[in-house]
Amino acid sequence: MGKNDRLGSTIPIMFNVGGGEIFMILLLALLLLGPEKLPETARKVGKFMAEVRRVTSGFEEEVRSAMDIGQVHTVDDALDRTTEGPRLVAPVDPVTPPTTSGSPTPFVGDLSADSTDNDDAASS
Repeated sequence: MGKNDRLGSTIPIMFNVGGGEIFMILLLALLLLGPEKLPETARKVGKFMAEVRRVTSGFEEEVRSAMDIGQVHTVDDALDRTTEGPRLVAPVDPVTPPTTSGSPTPFVGDLSADSTDNDDAASS
């Protein structure tokens, strides 16, 4: 059971303040302001809290919409890249098979490495 799950606590927690703390604040306000000024002050505090909530929710909505627009552009760009059609390229000349003439092409290179490998294999 957590701190907020105490039995008998029916007042919801606001601003991380529990029911006992709220009761003490209300009692102190009653003693300082008196019963005549307390309702008027409570109305002013309520209006102030409503205005703060309205401003913060408007700000949060602006941030959310700005983030959503950025995500839409990112997804839109990704879709544009993946849905591009085939690209036209310059035509390539077809490959023709080599023609064989009567004489084989002479090998140009060093065959000494191959001959030593064959000699080692033969002597084993």
